[in-house]
Amino acid sequence: MRFFRAELFFIIMLVLLCGAGLMLFMQYRLIHDLGETYKSGALSDAPLGIALLLLVAAGITGSLMLLPQIRMQVKNRGQLKIITWMIARNSKDLEQISFTDPLTGLQSKAYFDAALHEYLLQFAKIKHPVTIVLIGVERLQQLCEQRGRDAADRLLMEAALCIRNCTRYHDVLAHIGDGEFALIVPDLEAADAKGMSARICKALEECELRMGHDSHIIRAVSAVTQWNGTEKAPVLYKRARAALQSAIGTSV
Repeated sequence: MRFFRAELFFIIMLVLLCGAGLMLFMQYRLIHDLGETYKSGALSDAPLGIALLLLVAAGITGSLMLLPQIRMQVKNRGQLKIITWMIARNSKDLEQISFTDPLTGLQSKAYFDAALHEYLLQFAKIKHPVTIVLIGVERLQQLCEQRGRDAADRLLMEAALCIRNCTRYHDVLAHIGDGEFALIVPDLEAADAKGMSARICKALEECELRMGHDSHIIRAVSAVTQWNGTEKAPVLYKRARAALQSAIGTSV
C-alpha cells in the first residue's frame, strides 16, 4: 500500500504525540505510586524530558512537513477544480458553437438534424403530426454580386429576425445553408403550416433592407412537407428539399 507524503508525515506526528502521551502517563503513574517519595526528589524527570522532546518533534513535523503538504494538496485540488470547470465550460462553448449558426444566431444544420430526429422519435409515440417548412431567399447571389458579401449577410440577418418573429416558441428554426432556412413545426398539419409559411413570406417582403439611398425587398419561396408517420428524418428532409427545389423552379 502506497502512502502520500502528507499521510506519512501525519503518521509520524501521530506516533510522536502518542509517545509523548505515553511518557506523561508513565510520569503520572510514578507520581501516584511513589507518593511521599516523589516529594523528596527521588523521582526521575526523564519521562517528562522525553515527552517534551516528542512534543517538540511533533510540532516541528506538523509545522514544517505536514502543513506545507496539506497546503500544496489543497492548492493542487483548487487548480484541478479550475481546470475541470474550464474544460466543462469550453466543452459547452464548443457544443454551443457547433449548434449555432455564427451569422444569424439561429440553430445550425447539425442542430436541425438532431432535433428533427428527436421530434420524430417522440411524436411517433403520441401519433401527432410533425411538419417541415423550408424557406429559400431569392436573388441572394445576385445581391452578393452587385452589393458584395456584406450586403448579402445583412439581408440574411434581417430575414432570420423576421422569420423568428413569425414562429411559435416551441418551433425549431435553423439556417441550413446560404439563404435557406428550415422550420420544424410540431403538432401542426400541412394545411396550417402552409398558412404559416405564407405569412412568413409576406412578412419577409415587408422587411425592406435599407442600403444607403436604395432598398432591397426580401423575396422568398417556401415548401411545406408533413411527416407520414413512419419515415426517418433524412428521408423526410430529402422530400422537403425536393419540394423546395420544385417551388424555386416554379417561381423562376
